[in-house]
Amino acid sequence: MSTSPYSGQSPEPKPLCDLKARLIQTVSNEFLGPLEIVHQSTYLLACFGNTWEITTCIQHLHRIQEAVEQMNAVLEKCLETERKGD
Repeated sequence: MSTSPYSGQSPEPKPLCDLKARLIQTVSNEFLGPLEIVHQSTYLLACFGNTWEITTCIQHLHRIQEAVEQMNAVLEKCLETERKGD
């Protein structure tokens, strides 16, 4: 059996590799929406924040906060799953 050039250990079994690949894909997809919200909101605040009503700026700040909380929740679930697997 060949070894991984990075770890010096034999490669992981195929089902485990597939599971990790699906997990990474799922987490990536879960991050795309919130990251897009953060990106758009910060762009709008940077471009127009000085001309908007304060309530509009606060709405965008709340959108950013909610998106960050969503990403944090995804990471917490992954960490919890990892801890249960150990």
